[in-house]
Amino acid sequence: MDKSFFSQDAEQVARELLGKTLVRNINGKEMRARIVETEAYYDDKDPASRACKNGDLKETMKMDAGTILVYGVHNNWLINFVTGKEGKAEAVLLRALEPLNFSVKCSGPGLLTKALQINKEFHKQSIIGNSDLKLINGGNESFEIVESNRIGVKKDLKKKLRFFVKDNEHVSRK
Repeated sequence: MDKSFFSQDAEQVARELLGKTLVRNINGKEMRARIVETEAYYDDKDPASRACKNGDLKETMKMDAGTILVYGVHNNWLINFVTGKEGKAEAVLLRALEPLNFSVKCSGPGLLTKALQINKEFHKQSIIGNSDLKLINGGNESFEIVESNRIGVKKDLKKKLRFFVKDNEHVSRK
């Protein structure tokens, strides 16, 4: 994926990431997993967004499209990709992956970062041209996208911003 892919609106990127393959290179071994669930987040007008509070996460969400945003929640790392135009806070959270060449559970944002050994070291790196973590187009599988409200948020926007592959067993919550 190139910068123009990530320069789109967070909702569009969240939808288009479904079916793509995330590749993690660990000591020369490639771990591949299909993205099956995402959530879009916006600026400080989005009550569930990390951009509601001033600080590093808000500033990182305003960085260049394709920047990796990693932060901790309940002793888990969560990975996001910054989207949209630089200076405007937007990002997409990866919620669930379907392992393709390994068999560790990735049906939740904390589980997938543990399985792929994604930690704070990736924070503020770019996914574009990254040799340790990259995105590639998946196969030609067709699937239906389901929309729902985001998970685990107390206040949410009226718009449904969680997207997942219908009937995929690796989605975090059906």
